[in-house]
Amino acid sequence: MPHTTLTLGGMAGQGLVTISDLLLKLLARAGYHLLATQDYMSRVRGGHNFIQIGIDADRIFAPQPIINILVALDSRSIDEHRHELTAGSIVLHDSDNKPPDINGVRFAGVPMNRFANKAGNPVYANAVALGAIAALLEIGMKGVDSLLNEHFGKKGEAAVEKNVAAAHAGYDHIAKYYAETTSSLPPVKQKTRMLINGAQAIGLGMMTGGLRFISAYPMSPSTSIFNYVTASAAELGILSEQAEDEIAAVNMALGASAAGVRTAVTTSGGGLDLMAEGISLAGVAETPIVIANIMRPGPATGLPTRTGQEDLNLVLNIGHGEFPRFVFAPGTAEEAFYTAIHAMNLADKYQAPVFLLGDQQLVDSYVTLDRLNITKVRIKEHLADPAKVPAPYQRYRITPNGVSPRLPYGTPGVRVMYDSHLHEEDGHITENADIVRAMVEKRFRKLKGMVKETGKPIWYGNKKPAITLACWGTSYGASREAVDALNRAGIKAGMAHFNRLAPFPSREARVLLANKKHVHTVEGNFTGQLAQLLARETGIHSGMPVTRYDGRPITARHIIDKLKEVHGNGKFKRISL
Repeated sequence: MPHTTLTLGGMAGQGLVTISDLLLKLLARAGYHLLATQDYMSRVRGGHNFIQIGIDADRIFAPQPIINILVALDSRSIDEHRHELTAGSIVLHDSDNKPPDINGVRFAGVPMNRFANKAGNPVYANAVALGAIAALLEIGMKGVDSLLNEHFGKKGEAAVEKNVAAAHAGYDHIAKYYAETTSSLPPVKQKTRMLINGAQAIGLGMMTGGLRFISAYPMSPSTSIFNYVTASAAELGILSEQAEDEIAAVNMALGASAAGVRTAVTTSGGGLDLMAEGISLAGVAETPIVIANIMRPGPATGLPTRTGQEDLNLVLNIGHGEFPRFVFAPGTAEEAFYTAIHAMNLADKYQAPVFLLGDQQLVDSYVTLDRLNITKVRIKEHLADPAKVPAPYQRYRITPNGVSPRLPYGTPGVRVMYDSHLHEEDGHITENADIVRAMVEKRFRKLKGMVKETGKPIWYGNKKPAITLACWGTSYGASREAVDALNRAGIKAGMAHFNRLAPFPSREARVLLANKKHVHTVEGNFTGQLAQLLARETGIHSGMPVTRYDGRPITARHIIDKLKEVHGNGKFKRISL
């Protein structure tokens, strides 16, 4: 069912991040489930940015295309979002700016800048807005006071007192003049929940999975993962290196991996393109590496700060020559955490590249979780024991499962050779046809084990659906909410979520999707890349893909509207979103 949606809108540099951070902490500590998605332009100042916060007593999986409360820090925000306002929506604005007249919309004006200046500084307008929001949501000021003390405590007692005074001014103004213009939240049990975004989840998963070296060249929207790991690197014994470019970043990581430590790189789009040769090197040299590619829409620079799912075909095929690889695309921050741990393990186990596909929606969105259970995943080392490796050591010894015993550079008394050419078992270059053939076959024997690893598709919804959705990555959330809406309307619906996309779980996909009616993939791209993959790997030809390719998140309403185009209105008229 619909949850309360609060949108904070304003210019870059106007304090949106500060207000949203404080509000998210306040609501999470009160026990609410949250989903906060960010939309920001590629500029440091100006433009229009906004943060949408979904608030409910139950978990939220996708953003909504409607706004219950709009906090407009500038007049442009009202113009930008008026099409999302509905009868009963509330707009909180600075009373010095006269808002337009919008039928059915309630306006609550607070003199934010005047209250801030009275408190001593224009920057206190953020605290005024926070207090006013607390009043509109009817959540009281006790938590606000505590949070402001915590947040501004390092700046001294005066800073805390002025921010608290500004917040109370905003709260009291709403309570006095707009007591009837509020939007109470559903009751919840008081419980502090974990607040985490996808970037933190991936970084935390990598570190939990034994990460010891990470390199990157900054590129949005992937940089937040690198920054998160770097902040804890010294404390955890991780070496973090900002390289001069992506080519250097991937090659540094491969060198560290050859030295025996678990490594990762973070990048996006064009940065991954530059890593192609290094990824091929990882393939032939059988060097473990995890590559977090956080997709951005469009070729070239595209839309640097928007979301999309356009790189599936790229990661399935990147690198010249043939070599096995894993490709994962988690759908939620929680799934991203566990997938990142598995990625570190699997790269080490199979001595192959592992791709983690994400997007701006995943890494920049905050969600609430009850907990992350690290006991669900075991960390197992796969380096060989030098005492148990037959002499002379052969780095690429041909084995039944395709995985050779791996010793790191610097192992005493052992010559370790990594080679970028096609090579013999000991690593020396060869052009012998028989050896080359045997070595290629050895690498691909790994697939027999890789296909059995974690990442089978997950089914959700009715087991005998009239409409079936197939999704990957962050299209999971909107697909799930669309399935729920369809079932509530009496239209039997189910969905298959694919996290592991290579090696593709062909047998499991056929079991889930064979004989299902009206299968539609849900994807953030134009060409339906999952639909192509399904057809190629299983022979299942799905119907018209439900796609979005404008850089904005997929919503349940977007899915329903696309399905109406194919199946007609019919029962769809009864759908409640």
